[in-house]
Amino acid sequence: MTVPRDQIIERLQQNVDTLMVSFKKVASRMLISEVVSPFRSTGNSGHASPFVKALFPEIKAAATLERSLNTALGWGWDKVVVDIAQATCGNGIVGHYVEGNISANTANLINDLTAAYTSGGTHTTPDTAAEVAAIFPGAHVPGAAAPVREKDDAFYVDPNGVENHVEIKTPKPNYDQMRAAKRRILRIHAVRHPTEVRAFVGMPYNPNGRFGPYGWPTTPFFLDATHDLKVGQDFWNYVGDDETTYDELLDCFHVVSRARRQELRDMREEL
Repeated sequence: MTVPRDQIIERLQQNVDTLMVSFKKVASRMLISEVVSPFRSTGNSGHASPFVKALFPEIKAAATLERSLNTALGWGWDKVVVDIAQATCGNGIVGHYVEGNISANTANLINDLTAAYTSGGTHTTPDTAAEVAAIFPGAHVPGAAAPVREKDDAFYVDPNGVENHVEIKTPKPNYDQMRAAKRRILRIHAVRHPTEVRAFVGMPYNPNGRFGPYGWPTTPFFLDATHDLKVGQDFWNYVGDDETTYDELLDCFHVVSRARRQELRDMREEL
């Protein structure tokens, strides 16, 4: 079992309870100016959220409404990741801190690497394998040191002893968020060396739904898609170590939708 269904369904039920209480406050602040389908979007900046669509199977929501629903529901994706990790790997922590020291030179090198991604016309392309190969040799040499304290939204160790350090992001981050995310990834690799780690950004869903690959334009400037990023189905199936994890998780949303259908329909009529 990779998805503890009862546990996640109960978590979602609590989120819907929160939504019912807070929705009118949220709705009163919303400006609905555009109607789109949250499940279908063909552009790189789409608005698709299969999880919102699972709860609201008939809804057509504006982008502003989509964001508000996600906020009001308070998904707690970090907790869902840990629920699945505990069921799959037997361990998992929300809000784990990675602490230690690396050499000052290595800290400066990491800053230089992440700055170079957007440095004029000669900017570099992220290559995590090459970058960690460059920072590992000097990470723990004697001399001036720099403290590291980086937060994981979710942390777990897989059955092979590999540490997984997950930062959860919305699918439409800005430049500053992505630069900070990549800096965090490299600093975790450096401070935990020689322990094998996988430090990455996890995005709960692909905003392009099933109609195109993930393509938000800021992300590839900073993240190496091979090592630093997992999106939607790939993210959940990785955490659950099973190709059915994403579908099982989505089905939990369908279960809650069916159980709360009339309440959700009544709320939908107010949109």
